[in-house]
Amino acid sequence: MTQTGPSPAEPAVQRACEPWGFWTTTGYGLTAVLAWFAVQLVAAFVVLSFLGVGRGATDFEIQTLASHALTIAIVTIVSMPVPIAVIAIAARFAGCPVVDYLALYRPKRAELIVGILVLAVLLPLGDLSSWLTGRDLVPPAVVDAYKSARSSGTLVLLAIALVVAAPLMEELLFRGFLFPGYARSRLGPWGAIVLTSAGWAVMHVQYETFYIVQIFLLGCAFGWLRWRSGSTLLTVILHAIVNATALVQVAFLVEQAG
Repeated sequence: MTQTGPSPAEPAVQRACEPWGFWTTTGYGLTAVLAWFAVQLVAAFVVLSFLGVGRGATDFEIQTLASHALTIAIVTIVSMPVPIAVIAIAARFAGCPVVDYLALYRPKRAELIVGILVLAVLLPLGDLSSWLTGRDLVPPAVVDAYKSARSSGTLVLLAIALVVAAPLMEELLFRGFLFPGYARSRLGPWGAIVLTSAGWAVMHVQYETFYIVQIFLLGCAFGWLRWRSGSTLLTVILHAIVNATALVQVAFLVEQAG
């Protein structure tokens, strides 16, 4: 009798890992963002209660403590695992290993050098544009967070939140999960770069429009680097470098001012 099926010795052919389409990607992305906001609100409520904010607190007191470094750090760190879990589940539902779907590959040395060179150009240009327009080199919200961290002894916790937690969560969501889904749609890679950068920039509502535009342009650079390198870990590293640079810069400015 003729054998019609593959022999046991033949290796199984694995299905290529394909990202979700535009709308499914958007749905999972919105779910991740909403879950992230929900956990942030709960965490903020708990921290503000710990700091002594009661029902009779004024709006000024609430806003002051909400911008406190301890609040920012704890809320950022605690809320980070939730959106990552959502997109990891979405990747598994697509039948893909999470590492492959989110492109969690170690970047090549040449790609890392290119990324650092891009930052070496963009960051000074951003500072120059801020200086020429009479704005602070670092957004006031970051300065206030640093000052409260210094006075409360929580600088290390703030650094962990800004340099580790925030870059990891934001890059895995925007460049890791949303980018491949949008890139395979009619938008193509360039449309995916623009759309994910716009979404990432809009999330930074605590800053004024000028800084949000800077964040958008930086996001476009991150998207391009993610596309050419095929590594989301590259943009995680570069994002961490950007935030660490901003933290060092604000520390220098504040300490220099006494």
